[in-house]
Order: sequence, then structure tokens, then C-alpha cells
Amino acid sequence: MKLKNYPYRLHTRRVISKFLNTKDAVDYLKERGICVHAFRKDDLAKIGADFYYSMDDFIKLKEKIDSPESYKNSSRINIPHEQLSELKEALISLSMQKIEDDEDTKVHVLSNPDGTWKFEIEYTEFKPSLIDLLDTTHRKIEVNVNDNPDSSSLDFNIINNHDYKKVNEVLAYVHKSSPEIEFNFSEISLSSLTKEKRIQLFNDFFQFDHASWELKKIMKLKVKRDKKQQEESALTKDQLEGINSAILDGQNLIKNSFVKSTIENSFYFSMATMRFDNVDTADFIDIVIDFKTRPERCETKITASGIYEEGANGPIETKLVLDALTQDSILFQFKNTLYQIFVELSQQETHEIEIAEDQINFLEDTATEKQVSAGLEEQDESKSTDESV
Repeated sequence: MKLKNYPYRLHTRRVISKFLNTKDAVDYLKERGICVHAFRKDDLAKIGADFYYSMDDFIKLKEKIDSPESYKNSSRINIPHEQLSELKEALISLSMQKIEDDEDTKVHVLSNPDGTWKFEIEYTEFKPSLIDLLDTTHRKIEVNVNDNPDSSSLDFNIINNHDYKKVNEVLAYVHKSSPEIEFNFSEISLSSLTKEKRIQLFNDFFQFDHASWELKKIMKLKVKRDKKQQEESALTKDQLEGINSAILDGQNLIKNSFVKSTIENSFYFSMATMRFDNVDTADFIDIVIDFKTRPERCETKITASGIYEEGANGPIETKLVLDALTQDSILFQFKNTLYQIFVELSQQETHEIEIAEDQINFLEDTATEKQVSAGLEEQDESKSTDESV
């Protein structure tokens, strides 16, 4: 991080007042020999802003307001197994070049002790800051290469949206630097599925046997309305509870009345927050599958974890953050499951399209064109209206 201009007193006061808790504010001032007896954060900020701070002091202040990410948010880009060696060669070549951009991007290819490999992307992020012009941050993205004959992938954690953009920028450089190779990068996409199969994607995930993890409840759902459907649909809490009961009772979710009304009113699921319990231990985790737009991508993340302990009135939850390796392992398992379900649904979709095209010979030309167009028209979800439950 760099301090381009010395911040105004007002910026310092605003940061201490609005973005630090009282303890952190007192500790920050005390570390610099400023002892303040005050109970209101506004008073701490007013007094603290009157003192001179060095560049290192402001960087420490910046670090305090940039709270660390305890839970992992992960994404994935798929690649055919047979293209991994070519990708590695292209990345090694790219690491020896100077990437022409404004963020000083660098790529490093690294080997793991177990024989696998990964690559790191380093760049300097520029963005407006809470402290005037303290706007450069050095970032590093670690991309793990999952070399699997069935479903090879590039897995990486996202701290902010720019990390996702940067990975895609590097892959675009790979394309540019290797014009003789047509790399086939792909991602799980809701827009490539029909509305019914978008719901089935979540339904199949809910009912999948996740080995050591058992789905206990759906904590939150987000649905999106297809842009062609102008009618409004009321989604009530009771209907959501009906879905939870259907899952716990082992019923087919797709037959649930709420899901039926969702499909009939041109809604589909785009995000789900789920509670999973470990079948062998007292551990629990909250997992989120979230399909985002602009750019379209799928994020899989852990938002909470802990253990159940016996309390006076029954089990109580004690929050405990899992270590990084354990989180990565859990997210990798769930991403594999989601990809497996997506591939199966996509293959069904392709098969259905092929059948529809075969039927063209048995229908009148005009009628056929209208029916095929209506049945296969691609849905653009980037302008869909979001509804959260």
C-alpha cells in the first residue's frame, strides 16, 4: 500500500469514527502514545484526528479497517484434461513476459510436493479508499489445478470481485499468447439451462448424498423471475418452510407446491444457503451456492461453522472457524458435486434439443419453426428481477 497524498484531518476522523470499534480505536491511539479517556467513538475520532501520523501509521489504520476474510469464497473454471499440459506451458511462457497492464500483474507457476501444480497471480489493486488516496493494495491469488481425467478445473478463492476478473484477464492473456491453441475454458452457468432444470440443479443438490455431510435445512433461497414473465408472484414464509419439511422428510422437492408455483410463475432459483451437519461429529457448516451475474459466475462459500454442544435446554451452537485447508477441502467436494449435477442436466438438455430437431421433419415448416423457437430460445438472466426469500 502507498500513501500518495497526506490525508486530510476529516478523512482520519471519519475512518476512526465509522469504521473502527471503540477497542480498536483506543488501542490504535495508545500504541502511538495517545491516551484518551472517552466513552464515545466520536470523541475518540475527534481527538485522534488532531495528531500527526506517519505513512506507516496510516497503513496500520488501513489494515484495521480491512478486516480479514475468515471464511472462504471459492470459484471454479473448468478445462479439458488434455489441455492442462498446454496451459502449463503457456503460463510458464507468460511468467517470463511483462504483462502490459496498469496493475503490474505477474504470473508464477509452482509445483506442489505431491507432484501437482498451481499458479499464482500477483497484482496491485487500485481503488478509492476510506483514507484519502491510500488506494493501492498488493494482492495474490492462488489458483489450484485439479488434474482429473473426468473433470479438470482451476479452483481459486475470491476475496473481492476484482480477483475473479483478474483470473479471467490472465486466461485471456493465455489465449492471446497461444493463438495456435483453442483453450476450452468453461463455467457452470444457469443461462445454459432451461428454467425447470435450473430448479432441478438445486433440487438434485439438496437430495444428493454428500457423504459425511447431511443437509438439515434450507436457510435462505433467492429466486429470479424470467424477463418474459411480467406477473408478480407472492412468496410466503410458510411456503419456504414447506420446502424445508420436504427435504427433511425425504420427499421429492420438485413436487412441492411452492416449487410448482415457482415454475408456473416463471421463477427459478439462483442462490441457496444451507445448513449441513457432519454425520460422524458434532460439526456444522453453512454453505452457499450463489449464481451471480455481470459477469455470470458461480460462487461456493462457507458463511458459518462450529459445533453443537449440550445446553440446559438442548443443543446450542458454538461458532468455530475451520482452518483454511479444511475449508478448501469441503468446498472442493461441494463444487465437484455441483459440477457433476450440472453436466448431467446439460447432457439431458442436449438430448432433448436433438429430439426436438429430429421432429422437425414430421411437422409443417411454419409451425415447427415457431415451436422450436419458443422451446429453445435462450433466456437472458442479466436483466431478470431479483426476489429474495
